Amino acid sequence: MISSPELLMDHVFNQSVILLVEHNDNGSMGFIVNKALPIRLNDVFEEIPSGMQLWKGGPVETGNMFYMHNVPHMIPDSVLFDDARDLYVGGDFKRIKSLLQEGLIDDRNIKFFLGYSGWGPGQLQQEIEENAWTVTDNSIDIFELNPKDLWKEKIVEIDPNNIIWKNAPLNPHLN
Repeated sequence: MISSPELLMDHVFNQSVILLVEHNDNGSMGFIVNKALPIRLNDVFEEIPSGMQLWKGGPVETGNMFYMHNVPHMIPDSVLFDDARDLYVGGDFKRIKSLLQEGLIDDRNIKFFLGYSGWGPGQLQQEIEENAWTVTDNSIDIFELNPKDLWKEKIVEIDPNNIIWKNAPLNPHLN
């Protein structure tokens, strides 16, 4: 999902690209994939030598860590959510820590998020109908994306008339 330029004043979702991992009658859940946090994985877990980037997944449960990966054969209890891209969420965190310590996985295999983006039943559909979001097929590789320009690229891809937003600052008050 790509946030509408109309959300530029929203301090959480402005210029956000969200990868939905669940959407059903009970609600929706996803992760903002283009907003890096100013901390690294080893800032949170000193025993993990990796300086992997942590990402702002959304405003819900920001004290909890979530992760997406592409190595279910290495991480037990993973849940498939994107068969076409071979993406999984969750899994045994003790095993993940061990794999990171041994250097068997890295940022080409796993992405860590603090918090997630969530919507109650019908809430996201209403926001989509209000044009707050554009829903697109997942055409990105979350392990190889350029987070700085992702929203700007996607918003123009959706509609070339959105080119005006390509140079918009993250904080419109700075314009």
